[in-house]
Amino acid sequence: MKENIDINIESVLIDSEKAVLAIAMHSPKASFDILTQLNSEDFSLEKHQIIFEAINTVSINSQNITITKLAEYLEDKKVLEKVGGVSYLSDVSGYFYTDEGFEDYVEIVFKNSIGRQLDRALIHIKQLRESKSPIDEVFVIAQQKILNIKTDVKKDDATEVKETVVDVIKKIEALEKNGGLVNGVPSGFSDLDQITNGWQKGDFIILAARPSMGKTAFALNLAVNAAERQKGVAFFSLEMPKEQLVQRILSSISGIESSSLRNAQGLTTEKWARITAGGEQIKNMNIVIDDTPGITVLQLQSKLRKMKRDFGVEICFIDYLQLISSMSNKFDSRQNEVATISRHLKKIARELNMPIICLSQLSRSVEKREEKTPLMSDLRDSGAIEQDADIIMFLYRDAYYKTKEYNLTSEDPTDETDVIISKHRNGATGLIKVNFLRSYGKFIDQSKNS
Repeated sequence: MKENIDINIESVLIDSEKAVLAIAMHSPKASFDILTQLNSEDFSLEKHQIIFEAINTVSINSQNITITKLAEYLEDKKVLEKVGGVSYLSDVSGYFYTDEGFEDYVEIVFKNSIGRQLDRALIHIKQLRESKSPIDEVFVIAQQKILNIKTDVKKDDATEVKETVVDVIKKIEALEKNGGLVNGVPSGFSDLDQITNGWQKGDFIILAARPSMGKTAFALNLAVNAAERQKGVAFFSLEMPKEQLVQRILSSISGIESSSLRNAQGLTTEKWARITAGGEQIKNMNIVIDDTPGITVLQLQSKLRKMKRDFGVEICFIDYLQLISSMSNKFDSRQNEVATISRHLKKIARELNMPIICLSQLSRSVEKREEKTPLMSDLRDSGAIEQDADIIMFLYRDAYYKTKEYNLTSEDPTDETDVIISKHRNGATGLIKVNFLRSYGKFIDQSKNS
């Protein structure tokens, strides 16, 4: 009985695949949708995969699709006999009666494709387990393979401008109603928000500087500012353990010198009250910290998906790019590896529809110049970062090069800091001045009193 059911299901699938191919041959309108929504791998039979590719190629060459042209193409590729010759093409062509309801056939083909992909993934995972691969590695690969299976039919991303303009006007109306306030995730710095209008969904943002300029401190300030405005925040720290990060946040919020928190000296009753109050404030923030050292880009993608689902994360920070691993040995240089990681991070930002702010190092070439202000060409390891990023920001403090060593007991423990926006794909570039309170690792608008 079960065998009869399986044979019937298989017969329905083969007939559906033939119907899809036949409609793609004879209906120009439906053909466009079919070729957009399916891949050759979605067909169960190799000969159907080959015919699909032939239809796609002939269509791209702007030719009317006929059995003769398909046969000529397949003969030229020396695969005509592999698909069963002209007689099989004629058999497939005979499945066309109308293109009405072709979506149902496409869905049958696609759903069966999902099932086969899942079966292959499970087999691969089983083989990894049998090979005694490390369980952490197996788990990450398993997650990635299953998450990479697309469960929705691809849709054509082309949209008529009359549809898009409606969305744009609605966005402008919303901005007007809220008084021109930012429509992205707020940075907490008025001049920066004025240029960026907040961190926008899907944007890949690079924050770069030389060591000791305050990259991590500034990123933590941005994270806290977002969390204080009821935004969920993910913070991946590849260099610093989470306890040190939280200690920095506590210093910034409580106004207690970071040195006092590190050595627990000179903590008066009044300071303890501020520490306790700061701790309660932090408890109410939706910030999720992952301090896994040497995390791979695939692990990061998997974890960020889970954070978005479980904690409502709306913005992600990564400290820092050059410490991320690609989990592959196929690259001939670190530059190419970083380029691949950069492209993947941009893809993750688009896929999860959230801004990703990634810290990056600058090369030592900055130190060799008389003019120390960083340039995009100073981005370390890869020019691809410059291409992938929607926004590139640099931190620069002239005081760093003048004093080199900070005297935290000086009369003015505040440094003017330049936030230089060198690239902004969807807006203006410029320079913003903020003040850095060294003792607390806190950045504030210049208009605010320290």
